[in-house]
Amino acid sequence: MGAIITEQMLRENPELVQAFTGLSEPAFWALVQAVEAQLPAYEDERHTRPDRHRAVGGGRDFDQPLVLRVAQVLTYLRLHLLQQGVALLYGGTQTDVSRDLRRLLPLIARCLPCPVVWEVTEESQPLTTAEVLTLAELADQRALIDATEQVVYRSQDHDERKRYYSGKKKAFTLKTQMVTDGEHHIEAISVAVPGATHDKKLCDQLKTVERLPEGCEADADKGYQGLAEQVTLVTIRNEETGEEQRVPRVMVKTPFKKPKGQELTDEQQTFNHQLGAIRVRVEHCLGWVKNWKIIATRFRCAHSIYTRIMQVVCGLVNGQTHRWQAAKATAAL
Repeated sequence: MGAIITEQMLRENPELVQAFTGLSEPAFWALVQAVEAQLPAYEDERHTRPDRHRAVGGGRDFDQPLVLRVAQVLTYLRLHLLQQGVALLYGGTQTDVSRDLRRLLPLIARCLPCPVVWEVTEESQPLTTAEVLTLAELADQRALIDATEQVVYRSQDHDERKRYYSGKKKAFTLKTQMVTDGEHHIEAISVAVPGATHDKKLCDQLKTVERLPEGCEADADKGYQGLAEQVTLVTIRNEETGEEQRVPRVMVKTPFKKPKGQELTDEQQTFNHQLGAIRVRVEHCLGWVKNWKIIATRFRCAHSIYTRIMQVVCGLVNGQTHRWQAAKATAAL
């Protein structure tokens, strides 16, 4: 069966590009151009990787042009239709869609402002310099921390069900931690973990506080109570007086919880309100990520590619954020 949507149709109908890929026409064609430019080097790396079993040049060739393959992947991420339905739109097969989710997503990620992915780290394993954010990466020297969960299918294995059952969502979920700055830029995400993992426990397993740069402020919700006590102290010296002082390397702020049988003071309520007004920006980012239906609806693919999908969607959101912020800055001139 021929394609319902062709390259010519995409070039002649900007509204079609927006509706099916979630990107404006200029953004979509810029992404396609970047993917085309990096494809030869990417394919060379993939074919010569040490764990590859096939000879270079082995494997089935793709029947579709690169433009439609990219559009096909973006349509799946944006609309989360059945893979067979997406394939029919672009004249491919369900296998083509499934294969490109693994083949093209890493390449697309290279062409987008994607966040770094933080792995769960052993407590005794020190972090390298490359694994720590810099102050320059945080637009306002502030890190906003939150976690999001996505519903997945119920496992047939009893132990797996226990690991993935989220008491908070009353469903089987995958959980991802997100770190943004105060200017709506997603800087880091965690690998996806089973939904039964508590937000604070995941934060500890990732060594989130240790990955933040010295001198920044970290804002989190009530689920991260106790995080401030884990921050190490550093010595700072006043250049004018020569006086030295021990201060936390990262200033962690979480809301006050109402004591049992008591009420918060006016000062505590004001603090919570002011912190919430800042922390809502990470909620904005989570909401924009969930405009991509593959993150907002029950996840149907293998869990092994979930983190890569989340990273690419966050990169798409970051790209959109950069564009509207640049347009806003230009309009203000």
